[in-house]
Amino acid sequence: MPRALHLVQRPVLPEDESSRLCVRDVYDFDALDLDAFTGIMVSSGCDQRFLAARSERISAWVRAGGRLLVNGHPMERFVEGMPKHRKLDFHSTRDLWLTEMQSHPIWSGVDRRDLLLRTGVPGEHSFEELERIGVAGFYAHAYLVDLPVDAVTITGIGQGFLPVDVAYPLGAGEVVMHLGNELGSFARSGSSAVDLGERTIAYLEGALAAAEVAG
Repeated sequence: MPRALHLVQRPVLPEDESSRLCVRDVYDFDALDLDAFTGIMVSSGCDQRFLAARSERISAWVRAGGRLLVNGHPMERFVEGMPKHRKLDFHSTRDLWLTEMQSHPIWSGVDRRDLLLRTGVPGEHSFEELERIGVAGFYAHAYLVDLPVDAVTITGIGQGFLPVDVAYPLGAGEVVMHLGNELGSFARSGSSAVDLGERTIAYLEGALAAAEVAG
């Protein structure tokens, strides 16, 4: 039985399953035994109103030691302490520049430049090539506000280093927020982010020590 759960909002196909990741439609949430999982990842497309109606159960699970990773823009508070977001006024790549602010096991060793630009051109590309053919803003184009007092900013955006990746403790567990498209989708061969998806799953499994959060 996988130790990590991935909540999505779509029919789950047999090929979605793996030995390490249990994939379930968010609307099957009530039938799930959360105690079977050390970590839960919520996709950006999930029904947050549905989850908000179950916030007490989710928060209690995190407080008991669970690790919750939330992708996308927080629209409804479905876990205790969940921050809000604001639109970012951006006009150039400088306004969307990503900067490492605090170490965290998921992003360990990841050069934020390798997350900044994307392109539809196949193949591996140097950062210099991506500056010419790539587009910024896929990783994040907003920022988080109303963070819990003990939250840490993992990645900052723009010249003001506004928070786009944050983590905060909740009881014996932790909530990690990524304000953008699915974090694992930014794993890119030939870059420092090549194993970003792997590190995400390992963290949710509990294989990466919580002590690493402090850097």
